[in-house]
Amino acid sequence: MPEFFRVVRFEEARALVEACCPPRRPQEVALADSVGRVLARDVTSREDVPAFERSTVDGYAVRARDTFGSSEALPGYLALVGEVLMGEATALALGQGECAWVPTGGMMPAGADAVVMVEHTELLGDDTVLVLRPVGPGENVIRVGEDARAGERVLEAGRRLRPQDVGVLAALGQERVEVLAPLRFGIVST
Repeated sequence: MPEFFRVVRFEEARALVEACCPPRRPQEVALADSVGRVLARDVTSREDVPAFERSTVDGYAVRARDTFGSSEALPGYLALVGEVLMGEATALALGQGECAWVPTGGMMPAGADAVVMVEHTELLGDDTVLVLRPVGPGENVIRVGEDARAGERVLEAGRRLRPQDVGVLAALGQERVEVLAPLRFGIVST
C-alpha cells in the first residue's frame, strides 16, 4: 500500500506530535480562563470544605431528637431562639426544645444536628415553630469536610478542566490555577 494511503489513529498522531515537541511549560492563569486547559499539578485541599456544618435547605436548625413523633396531626412545638444570617458565623447554641432559622448554606448553630425544611413547619407567633414532620440526625446538613478534607488530592495533574472542576477550585478558594501551556503548531499543505 502506498505511504499516501496510510492513515494513523488520533492517539498515534498525538503521540507523534508530542514526541517532537518540547515539554509543555506550566503557566498560571485566572480561574475564569482555565476551562478546557490541562492541569499542570495536582490540586490538594488546604482545609476542610466546607469548614463548618451548613444547611442544605431553608428551614429551622434543630436537635433531631426534639422532632421525633412530630406529625401534621400532632405537631412538635419548638422555641425559636434566633436566626443565622447567610455568610456569617453564628454564636447561637441550641438547647432542648429550641430551634433557629437557617438559610440554605447557612452555618449550623452549636447543638443542632438537623434542619427541618420550612415547608414542614409553621410559625406560631414570633417565638414558636410547629414541626409537622420529624427529621433524623444529619438530615439536610452538609458535614465538615464532606466535599474535601484538608490534605486530600482533589484534582490530578493532566486533567482537562471542565466547568464543574473550576467550581471545585473556586470552592477551595483558588483564584488562579497552574495549567500546561497550550500546544501551538501549524500545518503547511503542499
